[in-house]
Amino acid sequence: MNLTIARTHLDGLVVFLTVAEYRGFRAASRHLGITPSAVSQAIRSLEERVGAPLFSRTTRSVRLTEAGERLLAHARPAVDMLTAGLDAASGLGGEITGRLRINMPRPILPLLVNRLLPDFLDAHPNVELELVGEDRPIDIVEEGFDAGIRLGNFVQVDMVAMWLTPPERFVVVGAPALFRKQGRPASPHDLQNFRCILLRQSLRTLDHWQFVVDGERIAVGVEGPLVINDIEACIRSALRGVGLFQLPHSLVMSHLESGDLQAVLEPYCEEVPGLSLYYPSRSQSLPKLRAFVDFATQRMRRAFKPGDYLPYPLP
Repeated sequence: MNLTIARTHLDGLVVFLTVAEYRGFRAASRHLGITPSAVSQAIRSLEERVGAPLFSRTTRSVRLTEAGERLLAHARPAVDMLTAGLDAASGLGGEITGRLRINMPRPILPLLVNRLLPDFLDAHPNVELELVGEDRPIDIVEEGFDAGIRLGNFVQVDMVAMWLTPPERFVVVGAPALFRKQGRPASPHDLQNFRCILLRQSLRTLDHWQFVVDGERIAVGVEGPLVINDIEACIRSALRGVGLFQLPHSLVMSHLESGDLQAVLEPYCEEVPGLSLYYPSRSQSLPKLRAFVDFATQRMRRAFKPGDYLPYPLP
């Protein structure tokens, strides 16, 4: 086999693996930076070489055929090994450039913007940083992101993850005007006399808030005039004095620092894992991602007092 044919087959395998990983031709084209028709042509050429269909396609899904499963089992280790070698070699002197897509819950966006921008972009002018906020948990690989940020216990499996913040507390917050009107709860059970804002996740409304009283975890039922399926909208409602809301401290850090929101019941608040930055292991040699990880972890340390930050990977 000459070098030209070998190069063609290798390119086709890369396209094949990307379609298999992203489970779609359009998603693969976005990740590879080529047109959907180029993806389709590469797969057709590979299917002609194999002599069998590699994907079963419908309007809603793309699935591997038996031939595709067999090719995937043999091709992925070989291409991963080659890609790792190329990344390791190029990464030593690689230029920090290209689009970097980071996914996170929407309330974290202001925290990242305030702590990282514009300094990161000034330091790396050839990087196009795309920060996408959404509350639903996603598969960052399938949806074309380079990395994600979530609470530590919600990180996808098989990912490299670094702590951005130390363990933190779920805090109950409200607007100063609300406390002036209704007073402050002295214990978690007092919440039954306060208006609360409830978060709805999928088919479940979070109408029981967790606390720690005398070393024991308890759940307190809360009621409110407002139920919303969007965290950012819940925060906005709390700022308007609609009611109390419970959420991780990092999501309202800026509002607590400004005094627009105040925390109550802090001695009873439950501790939860901090925010984590996570990404696929094979991406860690990419210069643009390494630059962001280094910058974000160092800068986020400044948001906390010395000794709070936990500078080790997630288990």
